[in-house]
Amino acid sequence: MATEVGSSGHDLSRGTASTRALTAADLDAVLAVQRAAYGDAYQESASVLARKLALAPEACWIAELDGRGVGYVLAHPWAGIAPPALHAELPRLPEGERLAFLHDLAVSPEARGAGVAAALLDRVRDWCARAGLRRMVLVALEDAVAFWQRHDFVPIDQPVPLGYGDGARLMAARQPSSRPS
Repeated sequence: MATEVGSSGHDLSRGTASTRALTAADLDAVLAVQRAAYGDAYQESASVLARKLALAPEACWIAELDGRGVGYVLAHPWAGIAPPALHAELPRLPEGERLAFLHDLAVSPEARGAGVAAALLDRVRDWCARAGLRRMVLVALEDAVAFWQRHDFVPIDQPVPLGYGDGARLMAARQPSSRPS
């Protein structure tokens, strides 16, 4: 198969992937990717995800490969490094020092290795730059810590809320950041 480059500029040898703004109409695709990526362990409800999208639509994207949703990212402004609880609707964004909280980045198993996660992370980095947010924080599940370290995130020695699973780590990265080649 010929190698094609998606609109994100990443080499996606299994087809052309593109990223675009996430909308409420995409939530069924997000839920399908979430289930494929995590199984039943970390399923958040459509209402929790919809609320995050409503609070920060400019910080949420979906990746599509051959017309299907294969990945997504939900981020939002946040204050302080303590992450919000998992499975909880945010009533509003907190006041205070602003940073970016990367709530979730998931890629369906069949699209892994195609540059989808890096393309979605690039969207978040660009949003951070435009919004003047100089730090990103996230909770990495145990099996994703190495991925985030390759993308300039470092562990923070602070407990994470219940529900993220054993081995989950709070991590942070500063903006701007060099990207791995």
